[in-house]
Amino acid sequence: MPKLPSWLANTMEKVISNKIYQVEVVETKMLSRNLKCVTFKGDFFDAKFIPGNEVLLRVNANEYRHYTLSGFDEAHETCEVIFYLNRQGPGHHLAVNIQKGDRLKLIVDRAKVKYNEASNQHFFFGDETSLGLYESLGKKVMEEDVEYFGVLELQEENLNSVEHLKLLIDTVPSDVNAPAKNAITWMDNMHPLCWEMWQNATFYLTGRAKSVQQFKRYLKQRGVGFRQIITMPYWEIGKVGGG
Repeated sequence: MPKLPSWLANTMEKVISNKIYQVEVVETKMLSRNLKCVTFKGDFFDAKFIPGNEVLLRVNANEYRHYTLSGFDEAHETCEVIFYLNRQGPGHHLAVNIQKGDRLKLIVDRAKVKYNEASNQHFFFGDETSLGLYESLGKKVMEEDVEYFGVLELQEENLNSVEHLKLLIDTVPSDVNAPAKNAITWMDNMHPLCWEMWQNATFYLTGRAKSVQQFKRYLKQRGVGFRQIITMPYWEIGKVGGG
């Protein structure tokens, strides 16, 4: 989201006041040295969260950042966000300093990546910035009693982070100079029957833009249809992203 003059940001918040919730941080948990799960509590009785829902947090006087909810509990009026502490970007200072008891404003946005209700199989590809989305979609898949699997390219220090989540997918080391290369190698090593069984799946590709591009090209070469692929690049080296 582009920078806004502080007066315009303040005005915008008044205009969309029905989407703004006062929340309190009730729990923080480190999934790895730079992945932080934060639970917020607020009066969410009318929020109508769905899997993939995004929220905005004001990270300074002039900027907001989008984050995908990793979970929500309507009964207890809580929601969760997994922050990637990438040590760069306007959101890092806010995320690294959030602690239990903090109070802040949370703006409810739409879901840019939506769960395909018509699909019986769901495949997830991404990186650290994708964890919240896939944690949310994975819970939906389990509720629907359908199938999912996938692969995330993660930094070495984050490879075990999925063990802290209810997310049953594989991980491979990321390579900054070869986006999606290790994930594609992982795909090539799958048994041919897997491709036959998953040829009609929905493929969700998010995270680094070049990785999404390379993985999408690979899927199309393997015969996956254009309509089966959902993409949402979150960041790229040299560009200001969601962090």
